[in-house]
Amino acid sequence: MTFDSPLSPDHLPDGFRHDTAYVEDVKLHYVTGGQPLGTAPLMLLIHGFPQNWWEWNRVLRPLGEHFTLIVPDLRGVGFSDKTESGYTKKQLAADLFGLVQSIGDDPPHVVGHDIGAMVAYAYAWQFPTRSLTVLDASIPGVGDWDEIASSPLLFHFSFHQKRYLPEALICGGREHIYISSFINDRIDNAAAISAIDMAEYVRAYSHPGAFRAAMEMYRQFPQDVIDNRNAPRLPDSLPVLALGGDRRWGPHIVGRMSAVADNVRGGSLPRCGHFLAEEQPELLVAALREFCEH
Repeated sequence: MTFDSPLSPDHLPDGFRHDTAYVEDVKLHYVTGGQPLGTAPLMLLIHGFPQNWWEWNRVLRPLGEHFTLIVPDLRGVGFSDKTESGYTKKQLAADLFGLVQSIGDDPPHVVGHDIGAMVAYAYAWQFPTRSLTVLDASIPGVGDWDEIASSPLLFHFSFHQKRYLPEALICGGREHIYISSFINDRIDNAAAISAIDMAEYVRAYSHPGAFRAAMEMYRQFPQDVIDNRNAPRLPDSLPVLALGGDRRWGPHIVGRMSAVADNVRGGSLPRCGHFLAEEQPELLVAALREFCEH
């Protein structure tokens, strides 16, 4: 398995390509590659904030040896459309279901990190899913959400939900200051995210309307709580992997997901903060392979 990154986000590994699809008139940008369609299971990788598809760059090649990968930019991020509305996790999951259906008919392994984990959970209770993986996240309305959402350590939940203020303070030249600080506060190994990586994340949220769209994902948390609390419990037949960094949510994440599913395994990746795919790519790939292939 090869874990070195491509030179830049504009030069993909061999066998991967950028593409776009329209789902209900919303353009979604995504990267796809790995095994030829129909020869291996689909795997959907969903990024978090303040990242885009590129957060998975170190695991594309090794996961692509075993899966057909679909790696989108969520609605509002990067080269995907920046609509005025549509940022509940239920709707973002519906976007991705439409994207998957445009590519193949088989249910995917759904893997989400941070905000993407919230979307992944909403995908799993709405649509056919081969397995669900939640990476270092709390889920609106699930488990200890009320305690987590009010914690001073997660001040950004309230800040991002303040209408218009984050955009006014950050957009127009301060995106790098905010995004780099946000990432560095949550990472255990700062060297795992390079200057090229950071520049790509800043670029993804500097497109007109992108930062506002990201804030709308947080502003929809109250509706996400309602949607998730009205959702059915995940079926016993659905395997759930819950992983976090041992310096972040790893010690709590299996218990959190056990509030909505019985078939949960996982725990902590060692020497890891919030950004599992970049801080511990080898361990993450090994965990995903063992989980998805058995």
